[in-house]
Amino acid sequence: MASSSGESKTGLAGVGPRPESGAGPRVGIFGGTFDPPHVGHAIVAREVVEFLGLNRLLWVPAATPPHKTGRALTPPGVRRRLVEAAIESDPRFELCDLELERGGVSYTIDTLRRLRADHPRWSLYLVVGMDLLAGFARWKESAAIPELAEVVVIARAGVPEEVALAAVRDPALPDGRVRFVQVTPVDISSARVRARLAGNLAVRGMVTPAVRAVIEREDLYRV
Repeated sequence: MASSSGESKTGLAGVGPRPESGAGPRVGIFGGTFDPPHVGHAIVAREVVEFLGLNRLLWVPAATPPHKTGRALTPPGVRRRLVEAAIESDPRFELCDLELERGGVSYTIDTLRRLRADHPRWSLYLVVGMDLLAGFARWKESAAIPELAEVVVIARAGVPEEVALAAVRDPALPDGRVRFVQVTPVDISSARVRARLAGNLAVRGMVTPAVRAVIEREDLYRV
């Protein structure tokens, strides 16, 4: 896990570039607003790491996501601390704050190009949900994304792969550069966590104790 002190050129907070020899590491990229990160994120992250045999998974909080509008996000520094708290128990997880440091609208293609330039030996796996991938053709320079990373689509367990594939079929996604990972369904969302906190309801079991501590310390999501 990365700590919050210091920045490397890759935006892996507190972690400098690692020596790379032999076969390059398999690195997943797991983006989102993480406002806040919840246990569903962690379950998906662990199952993706295990299914793909990843060496590490980068959690990449977006500064301003292009796909979500209408709600003011928690400040970047606070969301950085929330992600640090969410990933602290798993050494395979690392915070990558490239997008927070870059600011502005966070485009996946920009992040992939930066990671590829800084770590050319890495094999990159971009982890996305079916809901976002359905609009893949509208992403900035979408045709270039599969050239930089294999696209990994998260599907709920029990959804047949042919159904998932039909739902996200896009000419910008060539065969062999997209795969599906079926994950355990978890009925938790960041919106539900925020709503419960706004109503002074408990979120035990929805976020980790470490994340809950940051929420309480920062007095987040209260009306």
